[in-house]
Amino acid sequence: MSVLERFSYSGLESYKKCPAQFQFRYIDKIRKPDEGIEAFMGKRVHEAIEFLYHEIQDGKIPFIDHIMDHYEKLWNEKWHDRIAIVKRGETRDHYFQLGMDCIARFYRKNQPFGEEVVGIELEMDFQLDSDPDYRMKGIMDRLDHNGNGSYEIHDYKTGKRAMDQRSADQDGQLALYQIALEQQNKDVKDVELVWHFVRYGIEVRSKRTSEQLTELTEKLKKRIDEIRSHERSGNPFPAKESILCNWCYYWDECSAKDGSNPFIRS
Repeated sequence: MSVLERFSYSGLESYKKCPAQFQFRYIDKIRKPDEGIEAFMGKRVHEAIEFLYHEIQDGKIPFIDHIMDHYEKLWNEKWHDRIAIVKRGETRDHYFQLGMDCIARFYRKNQPFGEEVVGIELEMDFQLDSDPDYRMKGIMDRLDHNGNGSYEIHDYKTGKRAMDQRSADQDGQLALYQIALEQQNKDVKDVELVWHFVRYGIEVRSKRTSEQLTELTEKLKKRIDEIRSHERSGNPFPAKESILCNWCYYWDECSAKDGSNPFIRS
């Protein structure tokens, strides 16, 4: 095993939920062809919305049918036989239609699309505290800028739970992206974090103080230090059993489990 050079917020959250899963995925780099159908559907919805805003940036506002056709094309092209449905009684068609509903709801809520978009699916490579020992990466769904230093960082969520205001005010992912934004742009005066819960047409907004961003930075640096210390020890990362095990694809590798995950079916 080698010490990771770059970390992501999702990776650090994976370590928090289950260190063993983090080891299998990010250190041992065991890649599984399996994925849950909710994650598959979420990726296709993200790609459809990304396509919509690329069209808008090109000066076109496509009809909703055009976006739906693109979504269906992506769904069929990327479908594979290792997509699992954990929830009993649900089908591929159910999730396909759910994705269609998410896109339609987002389209209706946001037209005529007057946002001042400056970035779509932005890849970020930055450092915590500008320290090269704490290098991070991430992908921002969308970045808006009014030209006068006011930015909005947008994120699309297709999950069945929408965050309340308190949870949004404590969420670290978009706050981390704000840290990256402020590091890479000198004109930042104001940043608003925006979540779109597309199943319900709910939008939640939040802001961070500089003190909160500093606190987040220190928390993530501490977690990275813990990971590196554990890795240097040479001991396996411990499994942390929870209800989340039902959605895990690493049962075959996990010392806390026996055999393959019985909750996952194709």
